[in-house]
Amino acid sequence: MIVLNPLANFEQYIERKLRDEDTLPLRISIRGKYWPFYSYRQEMKNYVRLPQTKKLFTKKWYLRSRQLLTVTMLFAGIYLFISELRNIYIDLQTYNPIQFFTFYGVVTLFVLTFILYKKGFNALFRAAIMFIYVPMILAIWLLPISLTSQIILTVIISLLGIADIIYEKVSSLNRVAYHAYKYYDQDDQRYVFANDFYEPFVYNETYHIVGIYKFRIDLETFQKHIHEVLFYSNRKHFMITAYTYNGSDLMIYTDFFHKHGKRAQNFSTFLENLYHTQVSEQIVYDKNKQIYEKTFFHKTDYIVARALSLADLLNDLHIINNELIISIIFSFKEMEDILKLSKLYYVARLEELDDAEYYAARVSIRVSNSKFAIEQKVRDLLLNAMIYKAQYVRILVYYEGEK
Repeated sequence: MIVLNPLANFEQYIERKLRDEDTLPLRISIRGKYWPFYSYRQEMKNYVRLPQTKKLFTKKWYLRSRQLLTVTMLFAGIYLFISELRNIYIDLQTYNPIQFFTFYGVVTLFVLTFILYKKGFNALFRAAIMFIYVPMILAIWLLPISLTSQIILTVIISLLGIADIIYEKVSSLNRVAYHAYKYYDQDDQRYVFANDFYEPFVYNETYHIVGIYKFRIDLETFQKHIHEVLFYSNRKHFMITAYTYNGSDLMIYTDFFHKHGKRAQNFSTFLENLYHTQVSEQIVYDKNKQIYEKTFFHKTDYIVARALSLADLLNDLHIINNELIISIIFSFKEMEDILKLSKLYYVARLEELDDAEYYAARVSIRVSNSKFAIEQKVRDLLLNAMIYKAQYVRILVYYEGEK
């Protein structure tokens, strides 16, 4: 049925009759409407794990050892599963605890292999400790000791397991970071620290409440306790989108879930207790993200800062090349403007991103990996795009053949 696919002609007929978005595969997410926050949290975790990721690019022995151990664990799991499959089926009918232990070990091995492949050695060791409590409890009940001793040891091991799970959960929430696009906003006369991790999720469907908090404090004192602010936001499921400093007042910009207006108010109280100062708040419902667009996202300095940050990230990973490729996606109201801009730059149409009013296109330029050259090229491109009425969408930086 899968190979021959007798319904292929019917599927093609349906695809011709329906819009592209109506024929996408069914996707079910257990995270539901909170998906922007969980994706944002994953970006933070990826940054926390950046030193391990860097080793994959810079140290061949680390890459090979991780690959070798992953393959070894995978084949060991497959071998044990195949060799014990028949015994597991037979003994489960008689509820043999030893065979249950074997089955649990095989499943654990597969899970640990996946964790090693996705996250590395540190996550592997933490997960291995959590998986060891169940076999320890089983081993206690197989030991030739009194029932009282078995119960006491079981309770102790269970409490240790629960404590370890709670500790790992808190530790997971505490793995926060803030990587900023740093620049000075000439228009507003203030320093801006826009959140790199939030950038891919600006246009989401569920986080519409924007909280803006202003209080008098020096930048060094705020940054000294920023980890506590991020930890609080991680627990309360909202995103710090940016913070700014004008020499006397600091402002924090946030995005909350559209039903969490009370949490937006409570964050003001948290800041007052943390920094011992009075906080003024402004809570706005902004579904179209106009505040973030006008304040940060579409400003030239923000775009330049993002380009420089992405170039630095490639340097941190020791991905070295003579030239970078900078691609900026724009939307145009008139096709003629795309044709005019294509005389100055390499322009590729992105028809899949078109809508009823705008045409999408990607403009690409080559530039040496120099901060001055990158800034100059990006500013020139944005100026020419403004002349031809192009609206900025997103900027990408990569080496040829590597996105």
